[in-house]
Amino acid sequence: MTGGARAVIRKLSLSDFDSTLRVINDAAQAYKGVIPDDLWKEPYMSSEELRHKIDSGVEFYGWFEK
Repeated sequence: MTGGARAVIRKLSLSDFDSTLRVINDAAQAYKGVIPDDLWKEPYMSSEELRHKIDSGVEFYGWFEK
């Protein structure tokens, strides 16, 4: 970061759900071919799977530049 830009890491909220899902699946594409074939699927994570993770207590955090 340069020029006085600030960044924060914060816990993601339900309003971030669609963005979180998009980032997870976009990032997974970068690892296609590295993620074992028996674990790979498209989309890598469905909205139902993400919802289940959140409901099970998994917390997601994101990097935000201000």
